[in-house]
Amino acid sequence: MQVNQIRVGAVLSYISMGLSTVISLVYTPIMLNQLGKGEYGVYSTVIPIISYLTLLSLGLGSAYVRYYSRAKVAQNRNEMSKLNGMFLVTYTVLGLVLLLLGCGLSLKGELVFGNKWTADQLALGGKLLRIMSLTAALSFPFSVFESHVTIYERYLFQKILLMGKQVLNPLLTIPLLLLGFRSEAVALMSLFFTVASGVLNVYYCFVKLHMPINFRHYDFSLMREMVGFTVWVFIGIVVDNINWGIGQLMMSWQHGAEAAAVYNLSNQLNTYYLSFAMAVGNVLTPRVHRMVASHEKNSELSKLFTKVGRIQFIVMMMVLLGYVAVGRSFMVSWAQSESPTTDYIVTLLLFASTLVPAIQTVGVEIQRAKGMHKFRSITLLFAALANAVLMIPLCKWWGGVGVAACILFTALVSNVFMMNWYYNKHIRLNIRWFWKKICQLLPSMILPLLVAMAIAVFVDVQGYFQMAVWGCVFVAAYCLSLWLFGMNRYERGLVIAPLRKIWNKLSRK
Repeated sequence: MQVNQIRVGAVLSYISMGLSTVISLVYTPIMLNQLGKGEYGVYSTVIPIISYLTLLSLGLGSAYVRYYSRAKVAQNRNEMSKLNGMFLVTYTVLGLVLLLLGCGLSLKGELVFGNKWTADQLALGGKLLRIMSLTAALSFPFSVFESHVTIYERYLFQKILLMGKQVLNPLLTIPLLLLGFRSEAVALMSLFFTVASGVLNVYYCFVKLHMPINFRHYDFSLMREMVGFTVWVFIGIVVDNINWGIGQLMMSWQHGAEAAAVYNLSNQLNTYYLSFAMAVGNVLTPRVHRMVASHEKNSELSKLFTKVGRIQFIVMMMVLLGYVAVGRSFMVSWAQSESPTTDYIVTLLLFASTLVPAIQTVGVEIQRAKGMHKFRSITLLFAALANAVLMIPLCKWWGGVGVAACILFTALVSNVFMMNWYYNKHIRLNIRWFWKKICQLLPSMILPLLVAMAIAVFVDVQGYFQMAVWGCVFVAAYCLSLWLFGMNRYERGLVIAPLRKIWNKLSRK
């Protein structure tokens, strides 16, 4: 059942991600049209501020997974119930602190959003900040129940719930926008779905998983130990938020809400791009922690790291090269871009900065499971500081291109060179074997690259229909080339096995 849950979880993750991406691609232009670039820029600028406020979680989610997995392996039910009670109390308190901070910041509009906004934009930004702060505050205690479902690898329930939220939220919000409701309605709808999905997770944990909870004994010494473990996880999360959110805020501060709205569209595409890798990595988090807790050999961890990395690389390169093929036309049709070439370049730079970290997400979990994530946090902290300093003049001179180029440069230094050295030297993962197996895929990508460049240069793609046609041409070339020259037996089996099951069921009928 466990293996089936992992496979189902991975498949549903991609289905969920695909649904979310497609719906968002439809939803974003509608939102942009109904709100206008100014209000959309205000809405999208509040989101990274909320991300910074959620840093109050202190990265304790990783500690919960790690310590609860240990207690689960030891079948220590008393310890499990104590951990559940401790984390619920802790996250409730932290959620209240977040709410107070968010409401306080909403009263300091120019300090938070810069002096390029109008008075109406500042007032709207404050109102959205209060609504989104409440949503984030409520998500804190609900996240304990969500993590509990993840630890027990009940991905079928979790992913179906996520898909329902991803589909219903925009389906209900779009009519509101068309009826004339504004960004406050969008934020309130998100609040409603946070509460609804949270209540369903609570019900599932208590009724189906019989989640034990004990509020009588709050172990402060254990919490101090967990905070000591998570301090470096926390720094890593802070760094990630700085790297991916600072560009949006920098554009807002230096060029105003409209410029921030334009940059946000490229940043949003990069978020979707990263989710293609996270879809596989997330479902393996409990497995990684369980392997480390069971003292599995580094060679086994290296095999998992490489196996998942190759799958992620295949998916990520298909998206990247597909965007090379039709990305410029996509920015014209979807984002209604007035400077599509610039926005196309910004998105490609952001994709490039994401590629290597995205195919090594399992490595990050291995570090955390081993308690060896301090180096990564320190490295990325210095990279984030360098990013923030370099981004100020680059954003001023070259706008979004300067922001994206800065992110790419710091990602190459920190996530590629420094982290791969650390994986090899200290984590003892076979990083040379990892890159050898990744590089074996590169010859099979020459043909798709040529096809993508030919479409981009020689074909005048206009409208969604032509994009779909030429996108299918590229995907066919990519899949054929990878199948013949790149994929190994295991990777082909991932495709053949479900198709064979479907065929057998249809044959019986």
